[in-house]
Amino acid sequence: MRRILSPTACALLSLIAGVTMSGTLLMPGDALAAAHRGGGVSKIEDLPVREGDWSPEEVARGREQLVRAFDAAWIRVIASGKDREIVMTEPANKPGAAAGYITKLVDCLPTPEVALWPEEPVGMFKDILETGTIRQLVQAVPETQANSSWYFSGVSRKYQAALFDEINNHYGVDLKVVDVVLPPGRLPATYLLVDNKVDFISQLNATGGVTQEMRRRLSRRSTCTMSASGQYIHIPEDSELADEITSLNDLIARPELKICASVLTTQMAQAFMPEHTVVTKFVNDLPACDQDIKSGKLDVFINPLNDLSIAGLDGYKAIPTPLVAGTPLWVALEGISCPPDDDPKTEDRCFEDSPP
Repeated sequence: MRRILSPTACALLSLIAGVTMSGTLLMPGDALAAAHRGGGVSKIEDLPVREGDWSPEEVARGREQLVRAFDAAWIRVIASGKDREIVMTEPANKPGAAAGYITKLVDCLPTPEVALWPEEPVGMFKDILETGTIRQLVQAVPETQANSSWYFSGVSRKYQAALFDEINNHYGVDLKVVDVVLPPGRLPATYLLVDNKVDFISQLNATGGVTQEMRRRLSRRSTCTMSASGQYIHIPEDSELADEITSLNDLIARPELKICASVLTTQMAQAFMPEHTVVTKFVNDLPACDQDIKSGKLDVFINPLNDLSIAGLDGYKAIPTPLVAGTPLWVALEGISCPPDDDPKTEDRCFEDSPP
């Protein structure tokens, strides 16, 4: 199995060491937009640290309070039906089509009566409420319809706005959400949490994935799953494969077939099909995969859109797989170390200080 970065992604990754950060400053000539509001790429080493005179117990309690506040807010959003209203407004080019590809993992029921708000805030949670500022990690991607992420970012952005409305109303605050922006590709995301350079990670990482050589479920705290999406195999309708591949098992049984994957799909495709060549397009994945498949360089496209015609790509047959990926918000966990090697372009290894 090979993992291939597009030339554009490689070029973007090489830029990170040379840009600066003050809040989120724009790079000269920058054409990237963060997943939520837009901004230039941040310089990791210059990010301030959220810290205070907190005991280890207060550190842990404050982080857990933040997760529970997120959950209490989100549960009230889904109980009110606001989430369903939001989905019917997206994507911007075809409102309502998101209802066909945004799925729900019911790991949190719409039961506000048992989703209690944390009171007597301590540690980072108290500091967030008192300063009125909370920092999130987002990933810079071109905000264009050529990227699969565009069809999800609008929903995520509106979901998060609804969540913060609930938090602001309950605590009587007006939190300013500040973006820490990193480029497309693999991210030192867990390190930024552990080092208190961000307070939470936005809906970037699916629950089942790996970051910095650790399962995310073991290296971080996570909230309710806020949104989820299935995975679809897309095959040209005029290809012989359209009749031969009718399920995920059929594709798994054909390791000679080369797969084009978006950043929203790549880890899942690599893990479930380790014998296949998986080519990852980090930027402009929709036209890039379409071109490589139609030219015969690659064979099939795996993507979380249920219908590529939503993105203007016609002539594909969509085959659903039983795979579903869900994204929560992520908060730091104690007992995790990610010592940096002073090279901001590398994804340093994280580990448990005292594994069981």
